[in-house]
Amino acid sequence: MQAIRIIINAVKTYYEEILFFFATGAILLVSALLIIPLPFALAGVWMIAHRAVRGLGVNWRLYWEAVKQYGLRSLGLSLVLALGYGLLAANVWFYTTPDVWPISGSVLVWIRPVVFIIGLVWICISFYAYAFLIELEEPRLLAILRGSLSLTFVKPVTTLLLLIVTLLLTALSIAVPVLLPALPGLIATLSITAVRTLVSAVRAKYGSATEESSTTDSTE
Repeated sequence: MQAIRIIINAVKTYYEEILFFFATGAILLVSALLIIPLPFALAGVWMIAHRAVRGLGVNWRLYWEAVKQYGLRSLGLSLVLALGYGLLAANVWFYTTPDVWPISGSVLVWIRPVVFIIGLVWICISFYAYAFLIELEEPRLLAILRGSLSLTFVKPVTTLLLLIVTLLLTALSIAVPVLLPALPGLIATLSITAVRTLVSAVRAKYGSATEESSTTDSTE
């Protein structure tokens, strides 16, 4: 199964640079307490994961260069993702609070699944988003969101399995706080590995289909 291969490859890559990931994860946790530096630290962690997945060396110079180069873009992306979660939370509160707007049960039967699906898709987009930020040559916001949304719909089963693994890892780290510094690097490595693997698979599949179509047209 594709998801299992991605997980195994990500774990192998992570293990090779585990100490560096642990250090950058600790920096990320400290920056999370200050809120504003968090997106900048995210850019650094995902860049290290990007380098490690490609089999390239990692060092602190690369980390800080990524913070400077991608920090503002990461901040913008983080604000958009946070805004999406805020809107979802507002909708859940609005449609489940009778004092605000009393809604009949028959209407809620349709609204709740829609809100749930939208929320799930947004979580999947968030899982891929920072990987696309680093992987794209021109990481524009719309391109990042479009790429993340495309992978979510083109590879839904794989995406859901990876998301479940990510949630389980997060729950384990919260239950055992000493593991928290290790979590960001592992998620980043898993995300980068997934994007690189799935994009290559999609290109191979649809590229072959396009070539076959062109060959058929030319023979006719």
